[in-house]
Amino acid sequence: MTKKNSVLDRPIIGYFILLIIVMIFSSIGASLIDKPLTNVIPGYAREMNVYGITAKSASGIGAAICVIVAIVLFTLWFRPDFKGVLGGKGFMWGVIVMLPFLIVDYVGAAIDLHTFGFGNVLVAFLSALSPGFTEEAAFRGLGIANYMRTIKSEKQIKLIFWLSTLLFAGVHISNIFIGGNPVVGIFQIAYCVGVGAIFGAVYLRTANLWVIMIAHFTLDFAGLINGYYSSTGGLSTQLIASDLVNLVVAVIGIVTAMILISPKHYPEIMELWKEKWSQ
Repeated sequence: MTKKNSVLDRPIIGYFILLIIVMIFSSIGASLIDKPLTNVIPGYAREMNVYGITAKSASGIGAAICVIVAIVLFTLWFRPDFKGVLGGKGFMWGVIVMLPFLIVDYVGAAIDLHTFGFGNVLVAFLSALSPGFTEEAAFRGLGIANYMRTIKSEKQIKLIFWLSTLLFAGVHISNIFIGGNPVVGIFQIAYCVGVGAIFGAVYLRTANLWVIMIAHFTLDFAGLINGYYSSTGGLSTQLIASDLVNLVVAVIGIVTAMILISPKHYPEIMELWKEKWSQ
């Protein structure tokens, strides 16, 4: 029997609390590590314009490091009942089932790279670490792991899948309000539904957080590496090739996810997470 916690034993409340905790750890890493790095890495600071107010910030490798710390602390809190989600089991299977989705996404990024050329590769690499690690740990990693610890019925699986998927897509609406193109923003929301769906499904089927964090990182790196995003600070101010390709990517992601978490797989998913939680 796993350790009891009066707050985290409430699966939905626990999901949002863990999401906030991950975001706090990410912000701490950005402040303590990424902000100082802006003094030595040209272009690392990102300039944002929100309602006419311009501010500079940086979030990358420091945020990712502190997110890993949060995951480890969560695992230690429930030790020895929880085996953790940073192992290697299921990693290759997850990569294989995501390949069609990933390849089409990379094709869109390659078209943009051909059109706009390379930007700052180092900055793109470091910056992509933050969303890759933070968003997966926050919207899927800890919240879904805790949710699967508490539920008793396999019918509850679909709730956390759609909650994490739609919430992930919904928060990206903010891109419109920080200087992004509203039309492009709609394309991105559709894309984020596909991304959230396939990553959520793969995570539920593997209980492996590495595979979706790394996959997410590669997608963002492939996008940020081109000259267009380097010049705009990562914001989309016009419709480009990858935005159109992303509609295809979204469809592939949603269809793949529906196959991966169809009801016939519910018993397998429940058994996997029971093993993770020593239940």
